Amino acid sequence: MILIWEGGILFWAIVGLTVAAAVIFLDRLLRLRKIGIDPQDFLQGVFNVLDKGQTDEALAICDETPGPLPALVAEAIAHRDSDEAHLREILAATAHAELSRLERRAMLLSLFAQLLPLLGLIGTFVGGYAAVTALEAEAPLVQTGQLTSAVAGALATTVAGLIGAAFCYAAHHILVLKSDALSLDMDQGTALTLDYLERAEVREEEGQAHAEPTA
Repeated sequence: MILIWEGGILFWAIVGLTVAAAVIFLDRLLRLRKIGIDPQDFLQGVFNVLDKGQTDEALAICDETPGPLPALVAEAIAHRDSDEAHLREILAATAHAELSRLERRAMLLSLFAQLLPLLGLIGTFVGGYAAVTALEAEAPLVQTGQLTSAVAGALATTVAGLIGAAFCYAAHHILVLKSDALSLDMDQGTALTLDYLERAEVREEEGQAHAEPTA
């Protein structure tokens, strides 16, 4: 408790940033869990609907399912008549936008992880300067209370900064791992969707060829 009260403005700034980091982490973590789906089950369901020729229903399933993969699949279905190069450009732009939306606030955790130790270091220098000033002002009879207060303030900001930075680093790493897993699902889902659309186009062309009357 003494360390907390002696920390001063820098200590409470560090605490405030750490609390903000915790809020960001929980918000992003809940968001990632909300959009977590089984890619195989989702794609199989969409492909089954497309096999029945119900394109609008397949798009509706994508719109109702949260997450970046359904958004990618919806774009692929909506632009399935485009040439392959153009379709891949559209999907790449969509994937970039979806990942940027997921990582937008998470990058603040990386910033806090670098900023908090610096604030703690500044607090250490401030506390050290206060201790030296107390020694000079009270020499040769130094009041231990003032010296202890300055040292406690320096320790408080240092400890708080390191704890906050460690939390931010761990939280950012967890979010990055989850985002990487989603990115992998997006890549695999995109490949499977493009392969399905290509095979569907081949089947459609073969059906049209068989339907034509023989000469």
